[in-house]
Amino acid sequence: MAVRLIDINKDNEAYVKLCAKQKPSVFNSIPWLNMYQGLEVYGLFNDNNELTGSFYLHPFKKMGIKMYITPPFAPNNGLFFENRAENSSNINSFNKNVIEEIAEFLVKLNSKLTVFILPEGNIETQPFAWKNMDVLVKYTYHINLSTPEDLLLANLSSEKRKSLNKAKSDALEIIQELDMKTVKEVILKTFSRNQITKNMDLFDKILFQFANPSNSFSFVAYRDKQPIAATFCVHDSQRAYYLFGGYDAELKHHGAGVSCMWQSILHAKQLGLKVFDFEGSMIPEVEKYFRGFGGALLPYYAAYKASLPLKVLFKLKKKL
Repeated sequence: MAVRLIDINKDNEAYVKLCAKQKPSVFNSIPWLNMYQGLEVYGLFNDNNELTGSFYLHPFKKMGIKMYITPPFAPNNGLFFENRAENSSNINSFNKNVIEEIAEFLVKLNSKLTVFILPEGNIETQPFAWKNMDVLVKYTYHINLSTPEDLLLANLSSEKRKSLNKAKSDALEIIQELDMKTVKEVILKTFSRNQITKNMDLFDKILFQFANPSNSFSFVAYRDKQPIAATFCVHDSQRAYYLFGGYDAELKHHGAGVSCMWQSILHAKQLGLKVFDFEGSMIPEVEKYFRGFGGALLPYYAAYKASLPLKVLFKLKKKL
């Protein structure tokens, strides 16, 4: 197994063929990857020089310090690969070998900080630990969209069901919004309150360059013809991912955001998708909000290596 930088646009035949076979997430699609400036996409090549997998890293510098991280707004580093082994022992060994190669590659990078987040379901992390990388566990919530709608509704917390009923009784209008300017307007109100100012160019690219009816959808809640809440999701053939949401604090209604999310879940089900993925959050208030929609709690893993000064800084920031 070898790790090499690839150009998905100039020599994309093998990459497109591999994606068609393995069906990775929407975050591995060429339109998504092309939104990033300087993104490094790597291929995993077997002994026959065949492309059998891929992942990506987002390089950037801050105060002159070079770092490699997970791309903004992506849930992980896009790892996927083909495992042709047939029995359990060989399957496990191949998975281990792939992660060993990646871990070896990462520790050799000339970087003060390297972060590598594995997609949900990838539990092989030992090689990272063997290379003295730290491994953290994170969590997300998934809703199984094969569940009947009445049971999905029953799985909501009583608070969420009350919010839906309140939105209905107050005649809120929840529509699938195609005007991304309206969606942006509402989401930016939450960004502003939370002082989110980074990666705004990429935010615009997602809404106005990437998004189309075949890969995304948005729902907006209107009250007296005023947009007061919104959700935005991207999707592939298997899974919908909640990416952005927001509400107008001056016109807020506690049923507006919940109704947008509920309609997003139902729409993903109508599209024939299998999973609605909340993408997770380690912020307690956000986790509680996601939990109320009745999904299953699932772990995923992140590996990182950092210089000692940065490790000390991370621990201090976590404590604060």
